Amino acid sequence: MRRVLVWVVTALGLASMSQMVAAQTISVSATYRERIAPPPDARLVAVLLDVSRADASALELGRTEITDAGAPPYEFEIEYDPAVIDPAHRYAVRSTLYSGDRMVFTTDAHVPVLTQGAPDRAEIVMIRVAQERAEAADAGGLVYGLNLPASFFGQLPCTDCDAIEHHLDLWPDQAFHLRRTWVGGNKDGTVQSDLGLWSALPEQNALKLWGLDDAHATWRIVDERTLQQLGTPEQGSGGTLTSDGSLAEADLEGMFLGGMMTYMADAATFTECLTGHTYPIAQEGDYLALERAYLDQNARPGAPLYVHVTGGLMMRPAMEGPDQRSLVVERYIRTRPGISCERQRANASLIGTYWRIDRLRGEPVEAAMGAREPHLLLTGGEDSRYAATVGCNQIAGGYEATGDVLSFGAGAATMMACPPPLDEMERRLADVLTSAKSYAISGETLALKDASGEVIALMTAVYFR
Repeated sequence: MRRVLVWVVTALGLASMSQMVAAQTISVSATYRERIAPPPDARLVAVLLDVSRADASALELGRTEITDAGAPPYEFEIEYDPAVIDPAHRYAVRSTLYSGDRMVFTTDAHVPVLTQGAPDRAEIVMIRVAQERAEAADAGGLVYGLNLPASFFGQLPCTDCDAIEHHLDLWPDQAFHLRRTWVGGNKDGTVQSDLGLWSALPEQNALKLWGLDDAHATWRIVDERTLQQLGTPEQGSGGTLTSDGSLAEADLEGMFLGGMMTYMADAATFTECLTGHTYPIAQEGDYLALERAYLDQNARPGAPLYVHVTGGLMMRPAMEGPDQRSLVVERYIRTRPGISCERQRANASLIGTYWRIDRLRGEPVEAAMGAREPHLLLTGGEDSRYAATVGCNQIAGGYEATGDVLSFGAGAATMMACPPPLDEMERRLADVLTSAKSYAISGETLALKDASGEVIALMTAVYFR
């Protein structure tokens, strides 16, 4: 049973207890996007803060603590003294989930409440705090009985082809790489690459892969060197992968990747956000465009900068010593100054997310004064619908999404005359919706692609609208 402790802390000198009026409350809903169970001793702490002064520590005005918190979502209230609320000040809520004294999930930004148009309700999505890699590695080897790192190979059955060749690399820090190659059928020779983290399902003696796409695979651990896939026939249900106990990493290609780039003395590195693994960046492909974008941000030498690219992880010659697995940039996508990996480790959902439109056909999209923010919203259910606008007319219609395939049906639109530049942006939006054939999500970024795989739109997930 959950035990909830609530108390109020008022600012010294702002109000005495004798002057305090009846307490009011802020309603809070907190969750996290990772599909993993919380620790058994999960404890949630949420605080109301005065964050008005940038040059001073935030002042705590109220707090709620839930012991034996259990699984999300967490619904609760924070009491506060309305007498200390100044309409000219800014207030925000933060929440953190602990295991003992260790922080497991937390908010990486303040969620505004109470003043300056903010509501008296906070909806919070916490992000995962990275484990120490040694701790994760020890847990993987000890608990799940696999001799890692190791590579697993096999051909799995397929409903519309002869087989799907699998090459799965597992690391003890719970990272994985997966390369799948279709044999026979209409997709003969097609290669799909994925990477991410695996988590344990102890009750099934199995592992689940959480990667860049939504086709999460579950593998039963038959023994130290054998995995059996569980799932749908399209995923290769019933097949097995085997290992000789060694690691022979697969070449990965064609992935939509987000991570932190650093550059110093003509050497660039890339830390991929999902796995936390770091790679040198090969000076080939679209590398020069990526380097220019990095330098254009005026980052100090060696400063990390969040970047998006499409590319792969291949073996390349090192400046010194043996060959190294390196990031090969197929296409530079964009940079995002001020963003870190912490909030990008869980991908936003395609459906139900408010997607702010940032670029269409490579051109920036900005909200016009007095107009609605350019955005796209997809709703699920039996009647899947989309609604999109650049700030003038709204285009609405049906869509189909299967795997990474996404297509928009013909949309009906309101008929307002749009002034420049909205008129041109709206034509570009209609063209993008017509041309979109697939999509990729990396953290909070959505990319729409045309039939050739070119990125034709970039959007960013915005929460709590």
